[in-house]
Amino acid sequence: MFHATAILTAAGYSSRMGRSKSLLPWNGTTLIKHQVRSLRQGGCSEVVVVLGHQSDELSSELGGMDVILAENTDYKTGRISSIKCGVKTASSEADCYVLLGVDQPRHFSIVATLIKSHVRTKSLITSPRFEEKGGHPVIFSSKLRKDILALEEGDGGLRKVFNEYRDVVNEVKFSDQEIHLDLNTLEEYETALSQYAR
Repeated sequence: MFHATAILTAAGYSSRMGRSKSLLPWNGTTLIKHQVRSLRQGGCSEVVVVLGHQSDELSSELGGMDVILAENTDYKTGRISSIKCGVKTASSEADCYVLLGVDQPRHFSIVATLIKSHVRTKSLITSPRFEEKGGHPVIFSSKLRKDILALEEGDGGLRKVFNEYRDVVNEVKFSDQEIHLDLNTLEEYETALSQYAR
């Protein structure tokens, strides 16, 4: 059975938002709970949530949910440290890593479509596309685990690994820009809430 591990990064300061992104209301719950449920419903066998800033508060918010919590003590250095923390925490059974930020709300159908395509094509990397532009979540095969763990913050993030395997990236086209949602400011959040919160 294919084992997809989601790595949900929720360790940052949310400085541009001015309040915790993870606890923003979304679909009758908080954004972090919505993301966990969406990843689960989309077909992820396990969800690793990487915490850093406000870790105690977010751990409490996730109480009772079927998640694995990983605390990134180096979260101040950037997102790559959180991704690496999640990969290290993931089960050894993981066939792939579904990488998503807590501030990138997605319907579970997007996750499901990407995982199914990734499995069917046996790809190293699967990337959603809308109007020729990539989005999230991106799926990396666990065969690239060493490549991910070798990354440093100054390497340009996951783009370094992505570019090394660009010729074999499995691109999945979507007809909606939801794969581009990235809530960094209150204005972006309010716009997304009116268009995509179901």
